[in-house]
Amino acid sequence: MALPTTAPSNKLWISAGLKVTPGNAPENVKAALVALQQETVKEHGCNHFDLLQHKDDPSRFTLWEEWINEEALQQHFQAKHTKDYLAQSFTNVEYIEKLEKLT
Repeated sequence: MALPTTAPSNKLWISAGLKVTPGNAPENVKAALVALQQETVKEHGCNHFDLLQHKDDPSRFTLWEEWINEEALQQHFQAKHTKDYLAQSFTNVEYIEKLEKLT
């Protein structure tokens, strides 16, 4: 008996690792990331956006995001609040993983 198949989802999950840049205090970066998160969740196409701070190294953050599709993610990078955050150079991106949900 064949297993039922499901149509592939266009949803996109992101895991991104950020590191505070030299000269920036983790507390200030955290405040800026919280402000970014609060605006991002209002975006059309953003289903989920969690901000996590590493317990063993407060200068590291992880973003867990869910977008309706790749286009919505690309629009996020054109949003004023995203451009404003990136212009501050608070963090370096250590990695970005684009994921798909299997179950």
